[in-house]
Amino acid sequence: MAQTQVSLTADTLEVRLAEQINLDLVVSTDKQASIQFPPLKAFAPFEVIDSTAVDTTVVANTVTYSKTYAVIQFDSGQFTLPQQLVVVDGELFKTDSLLVRVKDVAVDTLDQPLFPIKTILPMAKNTTGWWKPYSYGFLILIALVLLYFFIVKTQKRIRAKREKMPPFERALQALQALESKQLDKQEAYKDYYSEMTDIVRNYLEDETNIDALESTSEELLTKLELLRDTGNLELTNATIDQLKEVLSTADLVKFARALPEEYLARLDREKIELVVKDTKAALPEPTEEERLQNEAYARMRRKQQQLQRFKIAGFSFLGVLAIAAGIMIYNYGAVQAKDRVFGHPTLKWLQQEWVSSTYGISAMILKSPDVLSRKTTQNRLNQQFVLGSLEDAFMIVLHMEHSTAEEEQTIDLQQKVDKVIGTFDSMGATNIFQKQNDYKTTSGIEGIVASGSFDWTKKNKDTQRKTYEVYHFTENKGFQQLQLVYDRNDRYAKELITRMLNSIEFKKEKP
Repeated sequence: MAQTQVSLTADTLEVRLAEQINLDLVVSTDKQASIQFPPLKAFAPFEVIDSTAVDTTVVANTVTYSKTYAVIQFDSGQFTLPQQLVVVDGELFKTDSLLVRVKDVAVDTLDQPLFPIKTILPMAKNTTGWWKPYSYGFLILIALVLLYFFIVKTQKRIRAKREKMPPFERALQALQALESKQLDKQEAYKDYYSEMTDIVRNYLEDETNIDALESTSEELLTKLELLRDTGNLELTNATIDQLKEVLSTADLVKFARALPEEYLARLDREKIELVVKDTKAALPEPTEEERLQNEAYARMRRKQQQLQRFKIAGFSFLGVLAIAAGIMIYNYGAVQAKDRVFGHPTLKWLQQEWVSSTYGISAMILKSPDVLSRKTTQNRLNQQFVLGSLEDAFMIVLHMEHSTAEEEQTIDLQQKVDKVIGTFDSMGATNIFQKQNDYKTTSGIEGIVASGSFDWTKKNKDTQRKTYEVYHFTENKGFQQLQLVYDRNDRYAKELITRMLNSIEFKKEKP
């Protein structure tokens, strides 16, 4: 056993926090042996993150078994890697312990500014893509309405086409369609005779102007005989007898569940066809006055149907509009729903994607609805960026002054505030009201805000009361002045201003 040696080595004994250490556990013996390596928990207080398979090497009469462990430590300080126990052919061997130093990682906080924890800000309801589900639902609703009208219109067209056919041709066509009916059971016979009698009753009601549909078989025959006796319908006794025979059979089939032979049923259809043809031949020719009355009635019916279609389309359109308006009012309220439909300049700014830009030598970062346009100035150290004008609902002016002096310059903010009031006055503002307070952004930038209102006469001679807020800062050896002017009754201006002020940052120069 003196020929067996066990060793534990590390690639380094000094690492930084959470840096990996590779440990090699080697067993050398003079023969092939059964090796039992230590469990992973034996490396505590280090954590094993990986281990390799056992590698066997034979050199001359020496057999070497090696295994590599990757360990890590997440605390700084000095740690002892304990002795490891290895079993070789049932005999226990120990390695030496190792002392490892884990150094802390220095955090450099000078390259970036540190700010206090920001306060919790109320967030507006996320309305991004609000319109998509409603638009899809609206389109589906429109498609269903159009499909409904298409089906209804198709059915009406079919009915109208049938109604345009003279009663005689319509009756013959319906009787010919009965030929394809299958007569294999009592219900089929009942339907067959019901349709056949309905055809002849409809024809007689249309052509002879008698109440055939609501009359019993006996009443119908009595009315036809009366027309014949008065000379208004020249029907023969044979025709009336044929009709009477078929009506009697039909009553037996419908009410007494009689089941005639199929050839007799087909024969009854032919008899009804002869009745229709004989009735057509017996009808007197219509007078010119009757023809004109029929044409006038047909025109009146067409106008009524057209008016009915217009009413249905109008009510459907109003219903869709009412549903869409209800959904928008439920989500945004009546006022904002109106602004979204008819448009509002500042609400449009809130809805669009904003742009983040860096302005001026002072490197002021500001988010706004659009990029501010740079204005030409005589002094390149004085810079001005503008979006909108006093004629618009909202105006943004960013004025910046920069100093080349090495020493920190003292800036009279009160003088700058007074200068803004003078600028408004020179532009034509009247009845200027002003107050000022200290201000601090959510990121810790301090300054002074001057606010108030004034009257502004537009080009169309209308007078509008404007509200202004002017924010003054002295960052990065310079002076920054942010002017925000908007209509006094603009209900979305405050949200715009809050969103812009919360985005203000200044790029810091590295020491």
